[in-house]
Amino acid sequence: MSSLVLDTNVLIDLFEGERTLPTKFSCYERIMIPSIVVGEYRSGLFPTKNGDENRRKLESYLSNAAVTVTPVTGRTAELYAKVYQHLRKQGTPIPQNDMWIAACALEHGADIATNDDHFKLVPMLTVVMF
Repeated sequence: MSSLVLDTNVLIDLFEGERTLPTKFSCYERIMIPSIVVGEYRSGLFPTKNGDENRRKLESYLSNAAVTVTPVTGRTAELYAKVYQHLRKQGTPIPQNDMWIAACALEHGADIATNDDHFKLVPMLTVVMF
């Protein structure tokens, strides 16, 4: 089953009305949103004037049967550590939350939808730029 993990910036684009995104997602059987992404998105809601509307958009999207919120597991933590060590050794660190999101995608054998090039530094991660 083909799966796609959404990075926070793609989730924001989706909720801001980027109409081509659902079509781009259609070739995937499952859309996955790491709990890290949900946390990042929710943390950005509080200071905005559209916070309540965006909260409703999030809840509505998460209720879709094709969308799964993926928790951080022990396996996610193992993969995070490997990603962290690899990037540190390479001298190419990326934001910590993005390492967790990458680990989630690796754990589930999923592609990752993002606007951030730095995910391309993570070995064995299939990055789909949106």
